[in-house]
Amino acid sequence: MKSTQVLLRSRKLNVNLRSTLSIVHRGLKGVRMKFKLLNKLLIVVMAVTIPGVISTAPSNAFGTKTYTSGQWKKILKQAEGQTVNWYMWGGGAKINTYVNDYIGAEAKKLGVTLNQVKLGATAEAVNKVLGEKQAGKNTDGSVDMIWINGENFATGVQADIWHCDWATKLPSAKYVDWNSPSVSSDFGTPVNGCEAPWATASSGLVYDSTVVPRSAVKTLSGFIDWVKANPGKFTYPAPPDFNGSMTARRLFYHANGGYSDFLGSYDESKFKAGMEKTATLLNSLEPSLWRKGATYPANIGELEKLYANGEISAYFNYGALASFANVKTGLFPESTRVAAFAEGMIGNISYVAVPYNSPNKAGAQVIANILQSPAAQLKMQVDGVIGSPAIVMNRTQLSGKYRSLPIHPSSTSPAKLAKNANPELTAAWLRAIDAGWIKDVQQK
Repeated sequence: MKSTQVLLRSRKLNVNLRSTLSIVHRGLKGVRMKFKLLNKLLIVVMAVTIPGVISTAPSNAFGTKTYTSGQWKKILKQAEGQTVNWYMWGGGAKINTYVNDYIGAEAKKLGVTLNQVKLGATAEAVNKVLGEKQAGKNTDGSVDMIWINGENFATGVQADIWHCDWATKLPSAKYVDWNSPSVSSDFGTPVNGCEAPWATASSGLVYDSTVVPRSAVKTLSGFIDWVKANPGKFTYPAPPDFNGSMTARRLFYHANGGYSDFLGSYDESKFKAGMEKTATLLNSLEPSLWRKGATYPANIGELEKLYANGEISAYFNYGALASFANVKTGLFPESTRVAAFAEGMIGNISYVAVPYNSPNKAGAQVIANILQSPAAQLKMQVDGVIGSPAIVMNRTQLSGKYRSLPIHPSSTSPAKLAKNANPELTAAWLRAIDAGWIKDVQQK
């Protein structure tokens, strides 16, 4: 009965639309419209009228309006001769090589010089810009671009230190899915054209399969049991290190039966109850960590050295997919594998932001556009630099090459790593969990 009613309504709509089009046709004096054209128009009208039929978005971009050819040519002209000081975490050898030898070389072809300024923590760059703003240095700033996301980006938004209204306009932005909440919102903070994505990170467990059995990495509960039964073979960097904070958050989720209670705005009462459970878990785990938790690695670089030397046999890493590159160079054992727990792992996106007082905004946009280009995104995967693409590779001319990339035995597919992905929380939650870890775990 219901299907009959739907069919009758559809037929009625069809008749009404054809009648309407007929009236339009008669009103066009001296203009002949072929029935074929009318039929096409009918299809378009019905597509936007009948529920469940979705009209196709423009093919040039996802929810964006990119620079016109003339506007981009003007930016390229302004960028010529500029030196862009890119402040970024400098603890990854593969990343540094990619930035300087590949991105830098591509920028040079367009007359832009890339100067990498290595940092121990992103907050150093944000604090530098904040200091310049406080001192009234609103032009000729020293920072042109920052590798950023999460709490550091949110801090800059609150302080109004970002140059905005450019990230969705880059020519390469047509490959970015800006309609996706995971892209347009950075740890709960709207991006609003103030930063451009350049890499996607799905964290994973990197482990030595000759030491850690596959059965132990199926679930997080099973892995925790293995850690307790094999003391000294696992550890993580001390928060607020990027990977250390991620590990603490993933265990925070686990201790509380998931992340759903912590989505949205920060809630002090929920945090206190959640942190109490998390501290209990982490403190019970501490005697089983490397050096019994008396000390923690400072960053991912130190953590990878412990793994390479065989001092630990497993660790969490945002750049887990790229671990195969260390196997190929002989740094990691060939028995290295990557896994995601059945409960899922945390994932996020890396962006670049341009400070409001940068004197080289044009050059920074040129480099951001290169980072998003299909060729640069493919190169990042081939060399195992970091994570997975920040653009939709299937919309590019290199989609075939990307799909045909072999998966190294020591890696896994991005789809498997991202399965049941756990979201990032807002910046306020991150700050609270980091502070809670320091107070209730490190200083306990």
